[in-house]
Amino acid sequence: MIWSQLVRALGQPLIMVPLTSVATAGLSPQEAGSASGLFNMMRNLGGSIGIASLATLLTNREQFHSHQLGEAVSLYSSETQQRINQLTQYFISQGFDLNTAHTAAIKAIDNIVRREAFVLAFNDCFYFIGLSLLLSGIAILFFKKVKPTGGAVAH
Repeated sequence: MIWSQLVRALGQPLIMVPLTSVATAGLSPQEAGSASGLFNMMRNLGGSIGIASLATLLTNREQFHSHQLGEAVSLYSSETQQRINQLTQYFISQGFDLNTAHTAAIKAIDNIVRREAFVLAFNDCFYFIGLSLLLSGIAILFFKKVKPTGGAVAH
């Protein structure tokens, strides 16, 4: 986690300062301060909307993948029955009684399905973020070239 935070800490000023300069380019010094404040407010609002959208996407994709994986893991499937029996024997060897071990085995399989559904949902979110970054990178090519003036104020 340290390396990802370090990369973020180094990259953030390299993107925010030019974006603020582009947003306030061509404004008088009196207007630039207010424009920079408005830009920062909109950036924070956009970040909040983005985080909420990603959380919603994650929840929806986890439910989708959980349903898809759950269809493949049926209590009547021979592979599932075999795995339940293995886990039941494991829990019995740990000191559980037969009914508790059987229930724990089914819960363990449920936890595995949920874990894998979350992994697939996070994978979908990373694909979405990657596509958004790619589209943003392409959109940058169409931005108007601006020369920074002395009046622009970066916050």
